[in-house]
Parts: sequence; C-alpha cells; structure tokens
Amino acid sequence: MKRNQLSKSQEDFTELEKNRQNNSAKFDLLIHSLNCLEDCYFSIVDAAGKIVFLSKEFEKVDGFKINDILEKNVLDVYKLGEENSVHMKAMTEKRILKNTRLRYTSADGQPVDLVMDIYPVFSGPEVIGSFAVSRDTSKIQVLTTKVVDLQKALYNQSQKNNTNVTQFCFDDIIGSGKALQNVINTAKKVARSESRVMILGETGTGKELLAQSIHNDSTRATEPFIAVNCSAIPETLLESILFGTNKGAFSGAETKPGLFEEAKNGTLFLDEINSMSLVLQSKLLRALETNRIRRLGSNKEIPVNPRIISAMNIEPEEAIETEKLRSDFYYRLAVITIKCPPLRDRKEDILTLARFYIAKYNKILGRKIDGISEEVIRILENHNWPGNVRELSHCIEHAMNMVDTADTSLSVQHLPAFLLDKTLKNQILPIIMPKFNDYKQLMLQVEKDILTQALKKNNGNINQTAKELNLSRQCLFYKLKRLDIAIQHEIHIE
Repeated sequence: MKRNQLSKSQEDFTELEKNRQNNSAKFDLLIHSLNCLEDCYFSIVDAAGKIVFLSKEFEKVDGFKINDILEKNVLDVYKLGEENSVHMKAMTEKRILKNTRLRYTSADGQPVDLVMDIYPVFSGPEVIGSFAVSRDTSKIQVLTTKVVDLQKALYNQSQKNNTNVTQFCFDDIIGSGKALQNVINTAKKVARSESRVMILGETGTGKELLAQSIHNDSTRATEPFIAVNCSAIPETLLESILFGTNKGAFSGAETKPGLFEEAKNGTLFLDEINSMSLVLQSKLLRALETNRIRRLGSNKEIPVNPRIISAMNIEPEEAIETEKLRSDFYYRLAVITIKCPPLRDRKEDILTLARFYIAKYNKILGRKIDGISEEVIRILENHNWPGNVRELSHCIEHAMNMVDTADTSLSVQHLPAFLLDKTLKNQILPIIMPKFNDYKQLMLQVEKDILTQALKKNNGNINQTAKELNLSRQCLFYKLKRLDIAIQHEIHIE
C-alpha cells in the first residue's frame, strides 16, 4: 500500500513539474512576443506598485536599464506621488484609462511624450495589478508636421503664382434638381457673410466642395482656405495641429504656428468635428468665443481671425445625445446650417452626373463612350446610392475600365457586379406583386422568375446556375420541370 502511495506521489510530482515547465514556456513565449513589438511599449505593475514587467523598447524611451528598475516601486523610480501615477490611478479607481497623454523627462534628460492605455487587472473583485500599453507619438508628430508643412508650402507657392489652392466653386456643383438648387442658393447668400457655417451631410455628398465654393464666393477668397479632417489626425496631435506648438512642449516639438494662425483672414474648414474629443471641443469653444488661441507650451494668447466652416456626417441631435458633441460647441459653430441632400433624394441629377463622369474618364482612359443604354439608366436611377456621388463616380470609373476600345455606349455588362446583383434581388418582387392575389401563385412566380433570370445570367449553364443558387443539379432540373421552364437547346450542361 505504501509503495502504491509513493508511486502515486511521484506521478503527481511529475505532472506538476510538466505543468510548471509548460506554463514557463508559455510565459517566455508571451514575453518574447511583447518584446518584438516596436511601436507599442508594455508595462505591468502589481497591486503595491512594484514593476513586474517592462518591454525592452522602454529602455530607448526611458533611458533606464530594465534590470535596474524591475521589482522596484513605480513611484520611487519615476519620483511620483500616488495621485500622479497612471498605474496607481487605474487600480485605485478600478477603471480603464484610455488615451492618457503622459509627458516627462527620461533618465538621460530627454523629453518623453507618450499616449497610454492603462487597464486594471482583476482576480475576482480584487485588483491585483495594472497593465499599460504605451505609444510614442513623436514619429506620428513628425509625419503630421510634414503634411502640414507641405500644405503651407503649396499655399505659399500659389500666392507667388497668384493662384488659388482650392479646386471648386459654385459652377462646379453638378445638378439642376430643386433640392440641390435650394442648397446652392442658401450657400451663395451666406458666402458674403462672416457668420460661421455648419454643413451637414452623409459621406460622399460633397461637403468640402460646398465649403470651398462658399470660400471662393466670399470676400476672403484671396486668403487661405485650409481644411482639416478631424477624424484623420490622432486625437493626441490634433490640438497641436490646430493651435501650434512652442519648442519643448513635448518630445521633438518645435515652435510652429497652428492651422488657426495659418488660415490668417481666410477660412478654416473643420470636417467631421464629431470625432473630436469633448475635452478638445471645450478648448476650441474658448478659441471661438475669444478669437484667441494659445500654442501648446505657451501662456501667450495670439489673436486669430479665420472664418470657421465645419461639417458633420451624422445628425447633430444624435451626436449630442450620444455625447459625441457638446451642445454649446454645436450652437457656437452652427450659426447657419446647410444640409447637403443625399443622391437618393435628387434622382433627377443621376443621369447628368453619370454623363459628367463618363466625359471625365473618356479623357483619362482614352475611351469614346457617348451613350448609355436604357437598362443602365434604369439601374442607376433605381439604386439607393448609400455612398452618394462618390459611389456613383466609382461605379462609372469601374464601368469605363471595363469597356473595350471599340465600344461607344455604356452597357449593363460594364457595371460593377454588386450593382447588378442588388438590382436583380430588388427588381423581381415589385414587378410581379400587382399580378397575383393568391399567395401560392405569387411564390411560384417569384421562384420561376428567380430561376429564369439566374439561367439567363449564366448563359443557360446548368452547373453554374445550380452552384449560384446552392442547389444540386438534380434539384434544379426538378424545379425547372415543375415550374414549366423550358430547357432550351442553348442551355449548356457541363
């Protein structure tokens, strides 16, 4: 009996040792994986604030040797009070801290600018530590600054050449429908005003086109027009892009004016303002109220005077209700509101726009298309166009790439597949609904039309039709016979 117990103990010990080795191997794999990531830095502290793990890249950022600070308290290493440590704050408040900007001086005296997401780690209800993911924003800052500098250089060159960097004016807006003409008439009235304008509209409705047109019809037309998409710039950098920086404001910062200053007495177009954080909205609100800004790292106020045109692709009421937009910020910007109609509400302009894009791509692609088939016109006018004018432009560009050099008219086979598939699905039921009062007859006719059109689409190929409809070939033959669909001699069976 004792021998059996001893044998059992040895087996248990062997199993525990295997588990320990497996867990150790998995832990090593995790550590090596984290250390391979160059754009993110990781740190873990326990509940007492002791540093448990730092990824190797932190040595380049912090200037500390990792082995010198592991197992030490994060407060002692960085000389922080508990209230200033993001790790301790996340554990104390038991909540995730997202996009926290942290600025400090490294061990070797260099300014550090990080954006951190800090996650408290729980074991049941108890917090046992915190895990932080940090990103160095200096590289992004450099790239963003280069883009802004290029935009400035382009404007300065245009001033030397007495040209305007904007592309559009009211004459470039295509369409004669009532909905669009109402928008143009309103925009022309406010162009000569100094009031702030908010343009509302879905993606692809031409909000920047309208903003440029207002600028070019205003008394500020000879001044800069500067546009910034607030959703395209990282939140941590948007403030410095708008307001400018003083040298030393953060790692790599130079003394540079922001877009408010660059716009001078022209127009600053702020697109997708609902993507801006509420904190930055409050700072921008103050600038709008006082016409003064402060560069990051400076206490000096600078007077600014651009006209603000803003834009959103969602309804303001929705943005305010979901706390994406401050109501006072909205009312400060939306002195005048103009709503760009979606393409589905201006069907009368679809053919005009299609012909415009055909002419455009005739020149670009060397085509000679001068007509559009009736079926193509019907498909274009019946489509809902969720992507609006931009989607229509892309569809025509696709079609123009599909035509042969000898073609002179745009036909159905040139259109994108998604447009044809959607049209096929949407057109059957509305056509046959008025013909039948009996439900069974209606369903039989729907099935017959689906099979007939599927066969036609596949040029009578039974195998391809069955595959597309997810039917076996035998089942398809049965349905064709039951619905009295004649199998013509041109129908192929592979």
